[in-house]
Amino acid sequence: MSRKLLILDLNGTLLLRSKHNRSGGGPGRRLRTVYSRPFLPSFRKYIFHPLTMAWLDTMVWSSAQPHSVKDMVDHCFDSEQQKFLAIWARDTFGLSAAQYNKKIQTTKDLVKPWAAFPAHSARTTLLLDDSARKAHRHPYNHVCVRDYVEELWDHDRMVMVVQNAKTKATKLGENEASEPATLASPKKASKPKSKSKADAKKAADAPPPPPAWVLSSERHDETLLAVIGILDALKPQPDVNDWIRRGGLQPSPPSESESTSASELASQMAGLSVSASGTPDSHQAQVLWFDSETIMGHWVARGLRALEALQIEVDAGVSSSRS
Repeated sequence: MSRKLLILDLNGTLLLRSKHNRSGGGPGRRLRTVYSRPFLPSFRKYIFHPLTMAWLDTMVWSSAQPHSVKDMVDHCFDSEQQKFLAIWARDTFGLSAAQYNKKIQTTKDLVKPWAAFPAHSARTTLLLDDSARKAHRHPYNHVCVRDYVEELWDHDRMVMVVQNAKTKATKLGENEASEPATLASPKKASKPKSKSKADAKKAADAPPPPPAWVLSSERHDETLLAVIGILDALKPQPDVNDWIRRGGLQPSPPSESESTSASELASQMAGLSVSASGTPDSHQAQVLWFDSETIMGHWVARGLRALEALQIEVDAGVSSSRS
C-alpha cells in the first residue's frame, strides 16, 4: 500500500471566515472570525490518528496570506498542526507583488508539492478544495466539496439549537407535552431586483445554492464525514488519479434526476464542471457528487465506519452561538 498525500484547503473547505471587520483592531487591521465546518474535530482526529498517519501525509495549501493561514490553522488544529507535512500560504504561488496583494484567481499546480516532496505524485495525491478552478490543472487528483458559506453555517447553528431543545425536552419529560422543535423550511427566493453589472458579475461568480435536501435536513453538514469515507476507500488504491478518473466517487448509478452525459459525469467526478467551450467552470449548475443525497449518504456511512474502527468519537463541534 503506497503512502498518500492529502492537501487541504482552508476557507470554504474546512471552515468559514466572517467578512472583514476593521473595528476594534487598530488602523488597517482586519479581524475575521473563524467558524469550523461540522465534524472537524473528528476529521482532525482521523487524519492524525497513528494508524492513519502510517499511510497518509497531510499538508495545508491556502491562497490566503501567511498571517491569515496561521490564524485559521491555529483555530482548526492548534498544537496538532506540527503533524502536517507542510503549511503553505499565498507566498508559495509564485505571484508578482501586484498579484500578491490583489484578489485574483490562483491555481494550485500540484507539480510544486511533488517537487518539494518527491515521494508523491499524481498516483498518490488528493487535493481537497471547494474550488474546481484552482484545481483545473489536475482534475483527477481533486475532490471538490461544497463551499462552506454563511447559509450553511446558519443552518448548522439552527440544527444545534433544535438538537439542544429536543435534548432539554427529553430530560424534562416533555416530549409529548410540548411541540417538538423543528427546522424552518428554507426561505423561498424573492423576486430578483434589477442589478448593476458589478452585482451581476458577483452573482455569476457565486457558488450555486445547496439543494433543498441539504437545508431541510435536521442533521449538520456531513461533508467531512464523507471525506473520511473517501479517504478510507482511497487507502488501498494504487493510483488516486486513476480511481477518480474511473468514477470512484460515484459508488452507484445516479437517479434519473441526476443523470448526465458520460463526458459531464467524468468531469463531475473530478470535481470539475466544464462549459460548452471546454473551459473549467466551477459554478455551472450541474450535479456534483455532494449534490446527490444517495452518494453523500454512502460516503458518510463509510466515514462513520472508519471512525468507529479507530474508536474516534463522532463530534460535530458546532456551537449555537455566533461569537
